[in-house]
Amino acid sequence: MANEVVPATGSFLDELNLPKIVAGPAGEAISRLIGGAVDIPAAWLAQVAQGIKDKTEAKTVVSKAVADAAASIAWNDPEVIQRAAHSLLAKELRHQTNREAIARKAIEYLADEPTEQTAKPDDDWLNVFERYAEDASSERLQDIWGRIFAGELRRAKTFSLRTLRFVSELDESVVNQFEKWSARVVDFDSIPFPPTQGVEFSELLHLQDCGLVTGVGSTLHKKFDLNKVPEGQRVPLRFGFRHFAVIVLIEPPFEFQIPNLFLTSIGREIYSITRTTTKLETVRAFVEQFPKNHVDQILIADLGNNNQTEICWSKSP
Repeated sequence: MANEVVPATGSFLDELNLPKIVAGPAGEAISRLIGGAVDIPAAWLAQVAQGIKDKTEAKTVVSKAVADAAASIAWNDPEVIQRAAHSLLAKELRHQTNREAIARKAIEYLADEPTEQTAKPDDDWLNVFERYAEDASSERLQDIWGRIFAGELRRAKTFSLRTLRFVSELDESVVNQFEKWSARVVDFDSIPFPPTQGVEFSELLHLQDCGLVTGVGSTLHKKFDLNKVPEGQRVPLRFGFRHFAVIVLIEPPFEFQIPNLFLTSIGREIYSITRTTTKLETVRAFVEQFPKNHVDQILIADLGNNNQTEICWSKSP
């Protein structure tokens, strides 16, 4: 019966041909996430039964009368016990399946971007992560949790407990909108030249209401003060997109500011796991809006193509 519920296959980690990068602390965390159910299903089912027993014995004095009444009903109706057992087993099996899918995703991301050392998240973080991740049934959310787990295994305390709680409540529309706007994020923390009206403005208001960005509809700016740079010395300012960099050569002394809205702490953490590709036209749109006073030249470097650089704008002779 046990093997019908959870097939007794080989070791989960062995099946994945686990790379060396998840040995040590990361391997311990992954093993904790998936538990021993895949390797020893009979033991897992025994633990489920023990959990039922523990919960029964843990009833308080205040609830004892209710517990006794429920037990009496169950005793007189064996079908109640059977339905409860099936319900509990189905729930635990679903949770186990979700956790293992997330572990597989995390391993894939660790393999895609190998690192020499990994870290083990602290127990409190793992407790919260397990509780939220086991309810992620959709492939989209499992992928997000897998990225978070891989990021935390690379560097502990990358993702806060607040971010875990936020992701547990994510819906598809918020994910889609934030991934769209992540393509326009500069230097990992801000979105320059944000719209002030229209559909896109409404999208940003929604993301602000969700706690991912701040400053929508305000007058927030990034200020650049080059007044202390000697005259005649061109200063390169770099603005980093996900797959491109914009290098602006400025003739000081000069001071200017760019309207921006900013990612919140949760927004920055979520941004680190988004995979939206920044298109060249997005970068060119940034260049078009960039203030050209005192600018000598603007270059675009393709970070995914050996930093190949092109002149996007140049001051007229």
